Amino acid sequence: MKTLKLIVLNLLITVLLLEGGARLYYAFDDDVPPHADLSMTREWRWVKARMADGKVHFDSRFTYDEYAGWRNASNIDTRPENLGHIRTNSVGMRNDQEFTLEKPAGKRRLMIVGDSYSFGHGVSNEDTYAYRLAELLPDWEVMNFAVSATGTDQNYLMYEHHGKAYQPDVVVLGFYVLDYNRNTYSFRDYAKPMFVPKADGSLELTNVPVTAPEVLVEQYRSGEKRIGGWHYSYALAAFQRALGDRVKRDRDPGSLGRRTLTGIMELYVASVRANGGVPVWVNFPIRDILDEEESKYRVISEFAADEARRLGMPVIDMEPVFRKHLAENPAIKTFWRPEEIGGHMNADGNRLTAQAIRDLLQIEGMLK
Repeated sequence: MKTLKLIVLNLLITVLLLEGGARLYYAFDDDVPPHADLSMTREWRWVKARMADGKVHFDSRFTYDEYAGWRNASNIDTRPENLGHIRTNSVGMRNDQEFTLEKPAGKRRLMIVGDSYSFGHGVSNEDTYAYRLAELLPDWEVMNFAVSATGTDQNYLMYEHHGKAYQPDVVVLGFYVLDYNRNTYSFRDYAKPMFVPKADGSLELTNVPVTAPEVLVEQYRSGEKRIGGWHYSYALAAFQRALGDRVKRDRDPGSLGRRTLTGIMELYVASVRANGGVPVWVNFPIRDILDEEESKYRVISEFAADEARRLGMPVIDMEPVFRKHLAENPAIKTFWRPEEIGGHMNADGNRLTAQAIRDLLQIEGMLK
């Protein structure tokens, strides 16, 4: 009995030391407490920053959107350092022209949804693949509804709630392989919708409508919500988050990320087709293909491409396209901008993407 008491006492002391150490660490680091869900940690950090600077609105390039969390602000005309000349029209498309809901006679429409790769982060409007594609398709209207820092879930919802009304003939979804992780979180740069797979394979859309920034800050100011507290263990929360992140980032068959991506792709395909359009899927790799024979995210590219084909979508995987072009054109060293100024595709990468999409449309018989 005495031995058992000593064991229990030692365990209790160990737990207290771990808990005390965790609390001291986060106190001295001036960071928010850990949480089992990384999404909540991100929310706390966002709220803490807003409480400190008094600002509750987005970067002026974005605006709150109840469906997707955020989208491009309207009528932007700005030149942020290292980001090129950014211009949007009255509904937030990265286009210089306006578009009527009704399609002009004799014109077909191609709409792009996606993240910063499709938005054209770091290059001016005229160097985005959307603009290059418009030059290659003079009889088409090319609309760019892509929004930086978004996931595939938000890309689909942008089409569903904002793009669908324009009745595009072709919808291109640009999938950057890191978006695989974004789909399983409810907060990134700001709060976002999140699809949760159900037992029957369908998806449940959660965190909608997305809370407006000023409302979220007020929830914390009023005490309705709070950052951290004494009601739970910091040490346990840190441990649970490590486990939770492993689940969300798992790339194996049957994983949460795969089931979520498949469900979103199915919703996207069904919606575009029901609206009379052709859904197209484009994979964008990370820049490790410049140095590695196989990208560490290749398994995700292959999975997404296989799922797209299973669903009957025309598919472009830009990794082999980039690799082939670099091998055949040694004067071109890269398709990415320098990492120190944000990376993303440079003008050459956007140009080659536009050509690849145009070629695919030709192969699929959509340019007749």
